[in-house]
Amino acid sequence: MALMFHDKELTELMEDFYILTGMRIVLFDENFTELVSYPMNRETFCTCMRKNNEFAEKCHKSDNISFCKCRDTRTLNVYKCHAGLIEATAPILENNRIIGYMMFGQITDMKNRNEFLQQMERLCIAYGADEDMSGKIRRIKYRSGRQILAAAKILDACTGYIQLKDMVHLSGRQLIEPIEAFVDEHMSEEITVERICREFGISRTKLYKLTGEYIEGGIASFIKHKRLEKAKHLIRTTDLPISRISDEVGFSDYNYFLREFKRKYGISSRACRKQYKECIKDK
Repeated sequence: MALMFHDKELTELMEDFYILTGMRIVLFDENFTELVSYPMNRETFCTCMRKNNEFAEKCHKSDNISFCKCRDTRTLNVYKCHAGLIEATAPILENNRIIGYMMFGQITDMKNRNEFLQQMERLCIAYGADEDMSGKIRRIKYRSGRQILAAAKILDACTGYIQLKDMVHLSGRQLIEPIEAFVDEHMSEEITVERICREFGISRTKLYKLTGEYIEGGIASFIKHKRLEKAKHLIRTTDLPISRISDEVGFSDYNYFLREFKRKYGISSRACRKQYKECIKDK
């Protein structure tokens, strides 16, 4: 899924988070693909250890477990990765749909640095690290449990700020798709601009901008087009009375439906049914 973001504003926010917490922060899309981070590079310990395929695979699996939990609960998730380092993941929502994630990590809550060093050195030996890792381990930052919780809350607040400022969003085409699905599902009901805006949590201005860019003729024309296409399908494939079909696709005025159908397809609804049946019979 194409995730769009305002690079300058987002990078500034991520840099601010790093200045405040000293923790690396990363943006992922909904498929758990890393898009942008600050700082750009991981801790040198993680970079070196990921050269081991088994270690890298466990890192990937650990991240995915966190993303899936965050996706299922739709809330912030703080956890320890397979290497024992602290990480946190928070969902980014648009129109009540998760479109990405923010993550920080690669820190420890072990206050005893000697104990931490020994634990991580044992991990390095287990994965056959081929260089002295003690210096890289010492560069892993310590944060208390309270500091980690505070940073996690700030991370969660950042996702809300990102949503408020529209720093990260789906491409216009992908915002239109759920609107199309909504129209299909609720075709027999009254569908107004106000209802669509309320359903998807967007303003009239944004809706008109999206539909003007991706839907020829705008939202009202699009809804009518979908209703007429559905009516044509039902006329051809069922024996339902045309007046009932008009109701089922959302036309409250039957005569208006008849006029619009003929205007769009150049043939009356009854002639359309007759023509289609004759075509099927000939086959």
